[in-house]
Amino acid sequence: MSNSPQNAKNIWDKLSEWWIRSIENNESTEYVEMIVPLIEGILSQKKNILDIGTGTGLVAQETRKIAEHATIIGGDISIRQLGYAKEITNGVQFVQHSIDQMPFKDEKFDAVICSMVIEHVESLLEAVSEIARVLEKDGILLIIMNHPVFQSPGSGPANLYSHDRDAIWEIGEYLTESTEIEKITPDHDVLYAHRTLSTYFNALSSENFMIKKVIEKPIESELSGIPELLILLCKKLQ
Repeated sequence: MSNSPQNAKNIWDKLSEWWIRSIENNESTEYVEMIVPLIEGILSQKKNILDIGTGTGLVAQETRKIAEHATIIGGDISIRQLGYAKEITNGVQFVQHSIDQMPFKDEKFDAVICSMVIEHVESLLEAVSEIARVLEKDGILLIIMNHPVFQSPGSGPANLYSHDRDAIWEIGEYLTESTEIEKITPDHDVLYAHRTLSTYFNALSSENFMIKKVIEKPIESELSGIPELLILLCKKLQ
């Protein structure tokens, strides 16, 4: 399955209407409320921040409120989503680019946010290498992704009571890595790459990233015992 920059652009441009509608209906409220405290503690003193896969600019907008004196750039491959982001966000620059080819000089940023993006990238090593290139020494990389264990293909509640706090959660084929096109609505597909934790950790290590902190978070209050998100706070050593 090829996820070339043009193919990825087409996929995310097609998704833009659905995604914008979900934002306007406040369907991302829980996610935003969860991520804001993380940004406050990590990014408030940073000067040059890149939000990769910014989409409609939700995370960039919250970062703008916290890092008031920083230069914030939101990058995305979808020109349609960037157009919407420009309409609703002030004080953020928006640039169209793919994650493995960014139009920035080496070591331009002291912080990079990669939120709900990395699992939609076909070439992990190329993406991590390009992030390392644009991040300065001792810079911070904040990765937020679907949990590779608990959200692996085939995972889910083992009984009919999917929102029962006592539900048994089955883990799918975690060790089998795969790249698939998933149908997220009847009319919309998205590329999803399942990888093991070791694959992510080794890719980061290969580009001299040190993982400083790991956080596992649920989003749905009804399933508070099941981590839906994995959050990695990384530091570039050299």
